[in-house]
Amino acid sequence: MALLASRAILLTVAIVSTFIQSSWAKPLGTGIHKHHSLDTWFLVTEQSSYVISAAGNGYLVNMHWGKRLTQLDDLNATVVEPPVFSQIIPVTEAREELPVFGGLRYRENILKAELPKGIRELNLQFAGNANITDNTKLDLDLRDGNRTEFLVTLHYEIDIENDIIRRSYTVRNGLDDRVNLSKTSSAAWHLPYALGWDEQRELVTLSGEWSQEAMVQTTRLSPGVKHTVESTRGFADHVSHPYFALAQVPNAVNPTTDVYFGALAWTGSWEIVIHTDTKGFVRVTGGIHHQDFGWTLEPGESFTTPVFAAGYTDQGLPGARRRMPRHARKYQKKNVATQKDDKVFHPVLYNSWEAVSFDLNEEKQMALAEKAAPLGIELFVVDDGWFGVDSPRDNDTAGLGDWDTNPKKFPNGLKPLADHVHKLGMKFGLWFEGEMVNPDSDLYREHPEWVFYYDGVPQYLSRTQLVLNFGLEEVRDYIFEKVAGHIEEAGIDYIKWDFNRPMQGVTMHNYDRNPQEAWVLAVEGYYEIIARLKERFPHLWFESCSSGGGRMDLGALERTDQVWTSDNTRPDARLFIQYGASLWVPPRMQYGWVTDSSSDKSIEIPLSFRFHVSFMGSLGLGSNINNFSKEQLEESTHWIALYKKLRHVIQNGDLDWLVPPSRVGELVTVTETIYNDGDEAVILAFRHNSPFPDSGELSPIRIRHLDENAVYRVTMWQEDPQNPVDVYELSGALLMYRGLELPSLNKGMFKSAVVWLQRA
Repeated sequence: MALLASRAILLTVAIVSTFIQSSWAKPLGTGIHKHHSLDTWFLVTEQSSYVISAAGNGYLVNMHWGKRLTQLDDLNATVVEPPVFSQIIPVTEAREELPVFGGLRYRENILKAELPKGIRELNLQFAGNANITDNTKLDLDLRDGNRTEFLVTLHYEIDIENDIIRRSYTVRNGLDDRVNLSKTSSAAWHLPYALGWDEQRELVTLSGEWSQEAMVQTTRLSPGVKHTVESTRGFADHVSHPYFALAQVPNAVNPTTDVYFGALAWTGSWEIVIHTDTKGFVRVTGGIHHQDFGWTLEPGESFTTPVFAAGYTDQGLPGARRRMPRHARKYQKKNVATQKDDKVFHPVLYNSWEAVSFDLNEEKQMALAEKAAPLGIELFVVDDGWFGVDSPRDNDTAGLGDWDTNPKKFPNGLKPLADHVHKLGMKFGLWFEGEMVNPDSDLYREHPEWVFYYDGVPQYLSRTQLVLNFGLEEVRDYIFEKVAGHIEEAGIDYIKWDFNRPMQGVTMHNYDRNPQEAWVLAVEGYYEIIARLKERFPHLWFESCSSGGGRMDLGALERTDQVWTSDNTRPDARLFIQYGASLWVPPRMQYGWVTDSSSDKSIEIPLSFRFHVSFMGSLGLGSNINNFSKEQLEESTHWIALYKKLRHVIQNGDLDWLVPPSRVGELVTVTETIYNDGDEAVILAFRHNSPFPDSGELSPIRIRHLDENAVYRVTMWQEDPQNPVDVYELSGALLMYRGLELPSLNKGMFKSAVVWLQRA
């Protein structure tokens, strides 16, 4: 079998040479095309092509991923056969679409299974079945060469306008006995050769922690080195985010700006592995984390992996930043009924947490609502602390799981408050943390078996709470009915769903399958709750939150209305966080709050600066408005009114960073959100610090993506939302090639400006 496998991979050479016989001259359109005589498929987007081919005896390999090809015979080339020695093994180096554990494969694999009789090797080959649907989806069947009843179907879906391919696969057990899966990464991506004496690639990843999410990190790739980014905590996590980008480093000989990028649609533990071989070829694999993973397939059963979406652009990291958020928004609109219309904007919200914390009641909330409504607030949200009867939620040590309204705080339930909010012209929102429970709660006292635990092992508290096992149907049903009851009774329009600790003790009890399935069942349970609530209450908006930005992966983005980017609302910190998150999160899904939060009480950050940072996506207000002066309330009202004039651009446009945030120097940041092919743009400019005021004049900021032949009306606000500091007209060419002057940012700390460009 080893010799057979080695020879099989060498047959990919025959595939390429056969293309020479092709004489198709018609340019390839977008969509999926099969070669007229070969088992070869071209997946063509606006700017890229991805080509899959079957070798002589069935191994599926990637032939090309990159710049768009125009002909079915564009792979005509001379291919040098790799040498075959005892330690240079073609099947190891082959760019297999589904590299498995088995045979002479010694690089990263994405599927490992234990078959009957203790066999732990696979040998998957193309089974001859291919299905193209709607010109955008392709399914390819593979069967094990030794056990043909073991079937794997590769799934491909292309997002044509965003140059992205969505990949997953389904494993089906057609054998007479059970199969145990121990690794099911979703895809293997193969990048062409790039590393040489003068060429290098840079890996872009996102690390962080609570209140410091999505910090952009760059690492040079080196031959023979493997990089892993991951979360093993049971949720997408703050420490790392399931995203990668690989950027070609331009040099004097090769000025290319090629970038490959991708994100996982999975809200549980995950891993992405980037391995560079000694020749410079890069393999990227990713999916559900293999640590403690297990899944049983009884005869006739199947398992489908989450989606791993990845794309190519020759427009550098800004091109990747444009494509992945567009892709996320496209599938959000496809899956979430409340998000299908771009003209339905995310509301300006007020969250009462900073004003009252756990010390809330009906009277205080009504008073806050009466102050919030005149500001232009459209959604009023009650946060943690409204529930718990025998174990009242007066702090974070009690009450989680007891989703009954606290009778002392809300003696008549939540409906009077919700009705009051609605009469003031606002929507009403409520906080839940449905997957958690405090030991000091009626729910835990009645059902201690509903949490994750191991017999005889201590239960480790984090934030004084435990994690409910959402793999249990009775747990999901109980939480669903509690939440649904409040929605029906009070008329709730919006839910903020939190998740404030990692998982531990993850297993199933009294379960005749693999108890390690609990890791997946818990995530699927979360997805099920969202789907059931959305189905029963079609008007309901759902926010994904996890101590800030711990649940803003592609899987959450495609199921919910919005995500909470970070608990850190200090505006200068938020610029760094939003810079990283905007690589894959659409602007409208990122809420920024104007709050009083600051880790340094000696620093006074102007209200205008706080609003301008929060203008970058959807706008929220979280300050204790009870402490606002009359002037601050008036200023807030006018900033909110200005935001509403601009939000069609901000929420539906493409966010770009003209000057990214930096931890050194004079700390200047400038963003641009471009809308409707350059008809409008909103520029947000920030100067955090000006240590050299006498020589710190800013250079003009060059705008992008405008029409150079058009004239634009330029309106600029700085500290007064009612009175622009400048209004004038400039050509698109001048704005792009010379730049926009921002003299108001030349001196001082925490200076900022909002600039609206409109085609005249």
